[in-house]
Amino acid sequence: MKTAACAVLATLALAGCAQTGSPVASAPESYVNEPRPEAAPAGKEALHARIAHFARLYDIPESLIHRSVRRESNYNPGARNGPYWGLMQIRHDTAKGMGYRGPAHGLLDADTNLTYAVPYLANAYKLSGGSEARAIQLYAGGYYYEAKRRGMLGELHAGALEP
Repeated sequence: MKTAACAVLATLALAGCAQTGSPVASAPESYVNEPRPEAAPAGKEALHARIAHFARLYDIPESLIHRSVRRESNYNPGARNGPYWGLMQIRHDTAKGMGYRGPAHGLLDADTNLTYAVPYLANAYKLSGGSEARAIQLYAGGYYYEAKRRGMLGELHAGALEP
């Protein structure tokens, strides 16, 4: 009896997989003829525009932000490696130190990540004396003790600026 019941259930389950009519799915006719809305900027274009915005806001080279994003996540806003989150792989506690008040997973939003990671990168750039390579090293390794040793803590961004 159990075998027969299993056979019937298996047959019914597989019946839902059977193809009927055309194997190609199509949109309802009403969707096909509707005008398309204005195309939003592609993800990559929008991201580059946001990077340009933050570069101007913090007066740092766009190339520096691109270099960091490429190094840290290869432009993947959903990147997650241990305690590091998002586009610029910022730690949640570091973002909180820059004024972020949300949950760690909120840093997976590209704009949120840039909002709190770019001022941190701008601080590293200031400490580097304008060297992009040194700024990347300071961003990746932390710059607090370097800034303290040089008496520059008061000159650094304590949080995100209003966009």
